[in-house]
Amino acid sequence: MSNLIQDIRYGWRGLWRQPGFTLIAVLSLALGIGANTAMFSLVNAVLLKPLQFTEPDRLVVIWEADPSMDVTHDDVAVANFVDWKTQNKVFDDMGALSFRSFNITGDGEPEKIMAYGATANFFPLVGVTPALGRNFLPEEDQAGGAKVAILSFGLWQRRYGADRGILGRNILLNGQKHTVVGVMPESFRFLQGNTGLWVPAAFSAEELKKRDGQSLIVVARLKPGVTIEQARADIGNITGRIAKDYPNDVSPSLNAEVVQLSDEVTGESRRPLIMLLVAVGFVLLIACANIANLLLSRATGRRKEIAVRAAVGANRGRIVRQLLTESVMLSAFGGGLGLIVAAFSFEFLKKLIPQGVLASTLTIDLRVLAFALLVSLLTGILFGLLPALQGSRVDLNEALKQGGGRMGVGASGGRLRGALVISEVALALVLLVGAGLLMQTLSHLRGQYSTFQPEKLLTVRTVLQGKYQEPAKRWAFYDEVLSRMKALPGVVSVGYTTSVPLQWPGGANGFVIEGPQPPPNVVPNALHRQVSAEYFQTIGIGLREGRYLDARDDQNSQPVLVVNETMARKFWPHENAVGKRIKFANDAPWITIVGVVADVRQMGMDLPVKAEMYLPYKQVSGFFFFKPRDLVIRTTGDPLELVAAVRREVHAVDSDQPVSNIATLDQLLDEGTQRRRVGMILLVAFASLAFILAVMGIYAVLAYYVTQRRAEIGVR
Repeated sequence: MSNLIQDIRYGWRGLWRQPGFTLIAVLSLALGIGANTAMFSLVNAVLLKPLQFTEPDRLVVIWEADPSMDVTHDDVAVANFVDWKTQNKVFDDMGALSFRSFNITGDGEPEKIMAYGATANFFPLVGVTPALGRNFLPEEDQAGGAKVAILSFGLWQRRYGADRGILGRNILLNGQKHTVVGVMPESFRFLQGNTGLWVPAAFSAEELKKRDGQSLIVVARLKPGVTIEQARADIGNITGRIAKDYPNDVSPSLNAEVVQLSDEVTGESRRPLIMLLVAVGFVLLIACANIANLLLSRATGRRKEIAVRAAVGANRGRIVRQLLTESVMLSAFGGGLGLIVAAFSFEFLKKLIPQGVLASTLTIDLRVLAFALLVSLLTGILFGLLPALQGSRVDLNEALKQGGGRMGVGASGGRLRGALVISEVALALVLLVGAGLLMQTLSHLRGQYSTFQPEKLLTVRTVLQGKYQEPAKRWAFYDEVLSRMKALPGVVSVGYTTSVPLQWPGGANGFVIEGPQPPPNVVPNALHRQVSAEYFQTIGIGLREGRYLDARDDQNSQPVLVVNETMARKFWPHENAVGKRIKFANDAPWITIVGVVADVRQMGMDLPVKAEMYLPYKQVSGFFFFKPRDLVIRTTGDPLELVAAVRREVHAVDSDQPVSNIATLDQLLDEGTQRRRVGMILLVAFASLAFILAVMGIYAVLAYYVTQRRAEIGVR
């Protein structure tokens, strides 16, 4: 122990006498260790920490799947959920969430809230209890049951000032009174991070029989000892029976997909996080190689000192231990500073975490501290061992000559330096190429929407509820809002749509094709959008064939629709789709295709385009769920300057109508690539840091050879 303390004291004096070397080494290590610690903190929060539920490893999410329509993760029909729940042999319990959207009115500014209908057993199933109040009662989860609601912690704080007296109070949701019975914990999230409240699912008798309307997220808890493969087989058998028993209601290729909840939550984040973790590993390796080179150069200047120590009795092992102690001290200083670097990066790194991740708090906990300590120790050994071994090999006669003799550490030292520099440059180039490819990919993804001129488009959401069930009332609202928006100064054109790109995948409908039918493996099904006459021109979707929808396409004219290029190619591959007809049921009227428009990636920037159809909203009396909700406004100036006027005009039409999701399309596109952009910025930063460190390594080698050459000239 006394020898170790002596080594530390001696090492400290040595490092203190060379502040330039020490500062460069510590800063390099701080950046390398700090980047690794920060990324490990993120991986720890997203991938390693268990979800904050009871026995989360037994929780799974079940989706409907249909290979014939290239669908793997579809919501579940209520009747199929009921069959799964009653017939399975592998789950302790099964619950469901049904997406809802409410307009809160009557106690302040009208507000649209994203919500879910939850079965009464859902919260007990996942093992979460309200922080305030209680769960839903079984009798409340029945058709005609009491209208109650459980608030999210965020909504309770933001809208109701964290008033504990909220329990038992009535709030207006879509004009109907609901009694607040609970408030969920602050940390509770489930797949979506912006849920405002929950109400009982309370399926009606009609919903319990529906197999053609997918609307549920199904969650189940595996029985002890049951594997995920057994669960997939059991649910697959039940789903196969459903397909056989109800051929008129479901696809013959209907299937199911069972996914571990942890995989569902982290699936999209796993690959980029691992990629970034590998990238920072490269940075640390380059930093280690760089410091190793610096230590080799330093050892050159200490060759006479090491020779003196050897001459007075220090064996090689003792010298190696001294040199390793100094390198570990450097890594310890770098690790401590790296923890500070990591802590300051957490706010930026949070942007890489998906909304639905529960264990997403970035902190320096015991696991992160242990990681930083381990990395610091291994780093000190990694970059210190070879220089220590090399530096401890001295020729006493040569080293103790007047002037120190040759300053080098031999041919093997030169080869080691060369290998280190080549490794540094190679790793840096790998990171730079990866960063360049990612930048190119992001530019390509963003370029897909260049025809939109997104910086001139304002998007506003007006979700209609309750009193707009009748089509005529909806149409009157849309017409009045469109008319008022067109009259605003600076507005070029306006349009309504079910959803703007990237905001909602959209519902899909099956249909019947007139004439020759597609191959058996091609199921007539396409995404469904209801739009106003000038929507395409406003957002900038190009016309390929035929015509756009216009004001003539109303409830009194021939039913028409416009399809995208993918739908035209898929169902009429060798023909002109314009003039073809489809219908949504055998007894429904035929609808004529009057135009083909350019493909738009609605589902996601990097997801394939799907068949899509656009219908004039005045010709659709059903499909209430797909009604227009997003207003797009093209302007001559800054779109955000119109926000106050837009809100005023909507409230002039209906004072209780919430106006939400106000953004430019440019901002929405940025949101669509946010995590990718953050990842790109990090990768570019890591690559740049690696390149700088590699340049420093090359400089250290050149400086060494210059010093060596001068010494050799001096000797001669």
